[in-house]
Amino acid sequence: MKKLHIVGGGAIGSLVAAGAQKNGIGNACYPRNIVAMPTEALWQDGGSTMLQPPFNTPTVLDSSDVLVFPLKVYQLQQAITQWLPYLENTPTIVLLHNGMGGLETARSLLPDDYPILLATTSHGALKETTSSGKIQVRHTGLGATQIGLAKATRRLPATLSALTLTYPLQANAIALLERALPPVHYQANILTSLWTKLSINAVINPLTALNNMQNKRIAEAAFAETRHAICHEFTSVANAYGYDFNEDDVHEKVLAVAKATGENYSSMHQDVLYGRPTEIDAINGYIVEMAKKKGIPVPENTLLVERVKALRL
Repeated sequence: MKKLHIVGGGAIGSLVAAGAQKNGIGNACYPRNIVAMPTEALWQDGGSTMLQPPFNTPTVLDSSDVLVFPLKVYQLQQAITQWLPYLENTPTIVLLHNGMGGLETARSLLPDDYPILLATTSHGALKETTSSGKIQVRHTGLGATQIGLAKATRRLPATLSALTLTYPLQANAIALLERALPPVHYQANILTSLWTKLSINAVINPLTALNNMQNKRIAEAAFAETRHAICHEFTSVANAYGYDFNEDDVHEKVLAVAKATGENYSSMHQDVLYGRPTEIDAINGYIVEMAKKKGIPVPENTLLVERVKALRL
């Protein structure tokens, strides 16, 4: 029987698990710290779902199972390495994280032909502890998940129904996630979606972290020059790798997302606030590294990486 296996006890992973539980889908969670795993999910309609008790250790998965890594890029190497002995039946892996670089990490540890799906989500989720000490995950914003195959030996099908004919297990994995936490949209070229998400994160995450502010303040005139500089550098780098981004469109999309999630605090803001490692290397740092390979100057992104890292000194 197909089952979702979710690594970690973060907000998005917990929300996926709760959605699976709510909709009768077999699921299991494997947090690094069982004590910090939420026990209940609170939905936007006022309902709630109790999460199943998590597991201490991995287990051998079936080929029809789906292993989801809703982790930060810097956590992936250790997590995937821990799971390697349990992947003998080649269950589909889903990488679900902000920023870029996760695929490179996974490819360095797994066989070249291992089935990997890349995903990015705009759902909002927040872990919180009640006054009684109960840990909950709250669905703070309805979004959507974009997902697609990381690599294929032939031209990828344009639709999910067509994908079912050539990659049935991966198509089933997408359908399973759709049942757990809709909507989920299949993308034949998922990398374009990931670069689009990167353009938004590259502006909102570092600026909210550095200025201790909510997402909506990104739209203020005081940040206009920096916004435009980041978008200009992003567009130059992305297009050097064969994409077709328009700088003005990128900037408008950033403003639209900042306003739509205005009351939220970015994940990087929260990481800085609570003294956790940030994803700056997988976001602005990724732009810097890709720019170096093409000889493109990106002073604004370089400075942002340095400034965010300095916050932890």
